[in-house]
Amino acid sequence: MEEVKETNNTELESSNEAENSTEFSELIENYSLESAGSGSFIDGQIVDIIDDKVIIDIKQKTEGILDKQELLDWDGNLKFNVGDTITVVCKNINMKEGYITVSKKQVDKEEGWKKVKRAYEKSELISGRIIQLLEDRKGYMVEMGVNMFLPMSQVDIKKVKNPQAMVGKVLDFKVSRINPKEMGGVVSRRALLERERKEKIEQLFDELEVGQIVKGVVTSITDYGAFVNIGAMDGLVHKDNISYGRVNHPKEKLRKGDEVEAKVLDLDKENQRISLGIKQKNPDPWVDIQNKYPVGHKLIAKATKIVDFGAFIELEDGVEGLLHISDLTWEGKPKSVEEFVAVGDKLWVQVIELKPEDKKIKLGLKQLEMRPEEKYIQNHETGEIIKGVVKKILKSRVFVELEKGVEGAIKISDISYFRIESPHEFLKENEEIDVMIISKELDPNYKVKLGLKQLSNNEWKEFCNQNRPGSVINVVVKKVNDKGISVQISKNIEGFIRLNEVDEKRLSFEEIEAMIKPGETREALVVTSDYERKRIYLSFRAVEKKREREELEKYGKSGNEGITTVGDLFQNALDNKK
Repeated sequence: MEEVKETNNTELESSNEAENSTEFSELIENYSLESAGSGSFIDGQIVDIIDDKVIIDIKQKTEGILDKQELLDWDGNLKFNVGDTITVVCKNINMKEGYITVSKKQVDKEEGWKKVKRAYEKSELISGRIIQLLEDRKGYMVEMGVNMFLPMSQVDIKKVKNPQAMVGKVLDFKVSRINPKEMGGVVSRRALLERERKEKIEQLFDELEVGQIVKGVVTSITDYGAFVNIGAMDGLVHKDNISYGRVNHPKEKLRKGDEVEAKVLDLDKENQRISLGIKQKNPDPWVDIQNKYPVGHKLIAKATKIVDFGAFIELEDGVEGLLHISDLTWEGKPKSVEEFVAVGDKLWVQVIELKPEDKKIKLGLKQLEMRPEEKYIQNHETGEIIKGVVKKILKSRVFVELEKGVEGAIKISDISYFRIESPHEFLKENEEIDVMIISKELDPNYKVKLGLKQLSNNEWKEFCNQNRPGSVINVVVKKVNDKGISVQISKNIEGFIRLNEVDEKRLSFEEIEAMIKPGETREALVVTSDYERKRIYLSFRAVEKKREREELEKYGKSGNEGITTVGDLFQNALDNKK
């Protein structure tokens, strides 16, 4: 019985399928096969959306079935709702399931191709979505109804740094080439960007004027300057136009991404170049600098850079001064600048030298303290005799170390009361000597004023007191010239003999030079001695006259009879000598 029932059920199902098949076949016969197979477009209404299927009323005895994915936009949202009318095309008749498969994609492709073709022919822009980065990374596929190729070189004016980030973007493109056979082609975004850029650049040049202040963003930094984007293009701020102060490299003052204001310095429309200046938007701080920072001015300023020979100190934006290592302390030269100052430190400094024409300011730190020489002179008096060591001998002066860190100076005119050619005649380096403080004020080089000749004042006074005019002394010939003869009386005392005081005879200079040689020791008579002026004039010939007078006096007192004339006295004296 059971077998009979199963057999009956099977036969029944087969009978039903056959019946349904027959009904669908009849339906298909009634459907316009010409329309279904021709690929012509059919307008249909969306009647329902079930899961991933869209039911379309195509005005036949059966509905059309459409894949839901074909109705999604680029962002994945459904573009149509139930009740909307859309155009589709029949793709397949499913005899078994009893429905007709339709497609909108084919319709969209043909419509898209028409748009692409029209955009190409009329040079119009067309919107598209970048859907894929090709494996060789040489370009993208762009969907705009049909898929078009976008070469990597045509994506942007600049190099694309992150190609994958472009996928998914909806942009406008220019159709540069089409292939009707394959319904494809090539698109470019660069072309329209260049056109837009050209228009914006022309507009920018029309709007800009030399002297105008503009805002921009630093896009790149080079050794010679920084590029600043001011809209349609970049302008160049040369290194020299960044700051009125010293700029070794633009990165010291600017960073990529900085927002800046600058003044338009030059516009070159033909070559599309714009020169900008950041410092020019403010007055030059070096103008009237001598009134703002005169020599001796003290202020607090910040150290911006440390170098081997000192530190650069920023007085204000665009104005830097040099604090040399030698001006850090009075206690000798430091081993390093960092012992006293570091970058970022704010410290008191003093302007010690200013050269506005060279835009140079020299600063000092030690000058804020009392000099060691100033402290020394406070504890000593003028006329005080002190000891020191000769450290350096120059042609016009001698430097003497009085104590550690304290130096004095002896001018050549304070070494001797008589003229000398060189200090080396009197002094040797590293020699310990006695010197006199001759002033409570320091010299222009801030050295203690010293004197050596002043030590001989007592010697001069004693000599002048003991050797009145008419005295005969021994002297050593130092120099013979056409004005007279310099003779040395002692180490510190020198005299002078005029040429007419050399001999009774009127000898020429050549005869005197041949007769008297430097180094000879001779007797000379003191003619005048001026202690105040430290001048002593002598005579050689007066010695002979004095000797004659002395002989006359001697023979006059001896009572020699028969001698009545000077000639007799001389003759008698000669006879006695014989």
